[in-house]
Amino acid sequence: MKNFRNGWKQNIDHDRIIIILIFTFIVFWSILLYYYPPSEIVSKVGVHNVYVFAFLLAMIGGVSAFTSTSFYITLITLSAGGADPVYIGVFASIGLTLGDLLFYYLGKKGKQYIPERYGWGIRKLSSYVQKIKDRYIGVLIFTYSLTPLPSDILALTLAVIGYPLKYMIIPLLLGNFALISIMATISQIGFNFLT
Repeated sequence: MKNFRNGWKQNIDHDRIIIILIFTFIVFWSILLYYYPPSEIVSKVGVHNVYVFAFLLAMIGGVSAFTSTSFYITLITLSAGGADPVYIGVFASIGLTLGDLLFYYLGKKGKQYIPERYGWGIRKLSSYVQKIKDRYIGVLIFTYSLTPLPSDILALTLAVIGYPLKYMIIPLLLGNFALISIMATISQIGFNFLT
């Protein structure tokens, strides 16, 4: 019982640190945006480098629930700074999808390490998914990737239940593209309306 309490206490401390880091990033980013408007940030980075930056940021920062907040804030800033939302959508969605493929690969390789007591749930979910037509699963993947929720959870789950990558990648890429393009366009319109 004592070990459980210590582990629980460590998780709370870990969660507090993550929340403090996210809060600190948001405050830092807000102060930065107060002194440097988004257009100035884009001009300092360079318009062509912005898209490479969006790709790398998406591949690294958009793969986790804890880093996705900073990823979306940065994309909104780049878009408000004058970068083309469609190009941001193309480069960032490719980066996000590559990051999700990493989790798919980890799910495929890590499937063998899942304890047997969870095996019945995985088999049950897998048999349920096999009964559903692939196009409906594709629509579900597309719809899920239209939300700002991290798609790594989806990719990991689909890998563990054995869903084929070839049916997952196109709806995931299109959903990521649509989400980022819509978000970038709305932020650009909103920023232009306010200034």
